[in-house]
Amino acid sequence: MIKVREVIESMESWAPQSLAETWDNSGLLTGSPEDSIHAVLIALDVTEDVIRTAQNFHASMIVSHHPPIFKPIRSLSGDSLSSRVIREAILGNIALYSSHTPLDQVLKGVSHALAEKLGLISISFLTEGNSEMVKFVTFAPPDYIDRIRKAAGTAGAGIIGNYSLCSFSSQGTGTYIPSSTAKPYSGTSGELSQGVEDRIEMIVPATNVIHVVETVRKVHPYEEMAYDLIPLKNRDIYHGYGAIGDLPEPMESKQFAAHVSNSLDSASLTLSNDNNKMIKRVAVMGGSGGKYIDSAINLGADAFVTGDLGHHDFVNYSGLITLIDATHYATEFPVLQKISDYLTKEFNGKAKVFIYSSNVLPLKHLWNHSTA
Repeated sequence: MIKVREVIESMESWAPQSLAETWDNSGLLTGSPEDSIHAVLIALDVTEDVIRTAQNFHASMIVSHHPPIFKPIRSLSGDSLSSRVIREAILGNIALYSSHTPLDQVLKGVSHALAEKLGLISISFLTEGNSEMVKFVTFAPPDYIDRIRKAAGTAGAGIIGNYSLCSFSSQGTGTYIPSSTAKPYSGTSGELSQGVEDRIEMIVPATNVIHVVETVRKVHPYEEMAYDLIPLKNRDIYHGYGAIGDLPEPMESKQFAAHVSNSLDSASLTLSNDNNKMIKRVAVMGGSGGKYIDSAINLGADAFVTGDLGHHDFVNYSGLITLIDATHYATEFPVLQKISDYLTKEFNGKAKVFIYSSNVLPLKHLWNHSTA
């Protein structure tokens, strides 16, 4: 068996909670981090049927993409879906954990899972996320710089494109007066001391900076490690929203629409009326992606696959890009397998992982026989 805390730590080493947007409510919503569990259920949404399924599988933790609580709940006595599922989770001793906008912004997350499901290659982020870069700087005796560089690099610092362990160092003289209770690496208590030091600096995503600092602290020789964290204008290229890539071979738009339908097992989708143009470069956004259409066009996408597109999206972008609304559910569902594979590998048989899949969706599409 494992603890709820271990699942959270694993999820947040992949999709850090620090990536959550301010309006989001990701995180642990019910249960204790120290509760023991032997099975986890993965779902997009937390509904009463999801709770019952978890109970049937003896899963005392549910990891969902959408949080069951978005707005503050004044009382759990109401009849809203949020109130009902929270009550049932508490009564059933089921921990509820959600990763919403963090999972939207990571590699192999929601949109990348969708891109891979569609068979795209050379996949990258469609647009930047909300994470910035920080320059981590510390000072140490020259003999320690290599081990500090390695420790920081292992924790995620110093990655620039295809290069790792990127750093810059320079040498100077550090001064300090140790107190009577201090245990200095060198120098004498009560006297102005000085020593030759190297300054080493490395960039790190802001989401990972605490981990870098604590990892370096373990190998640093000083009783008090001096360090600087300098905010940068550079964007974090390792987190972002959406995805864009290429089809291995071009397809006509109607053929591509059929490919999307088959790949996502989505019987109904909405396609631009574009005279069957050729599709090679494809942008995707799991869930609601209407506000990212311009980003897809600016990056040269021939088609954009997402959910929740409106009438005016199809009208306003007619002739500029092929739009495919494959539904919110179908464009997000592929990430559940990614979560399952990830947690299964992380816990190596210590906990069972199940995926919730239901044919009963919150909306129904009626087939128009005239277009069949």
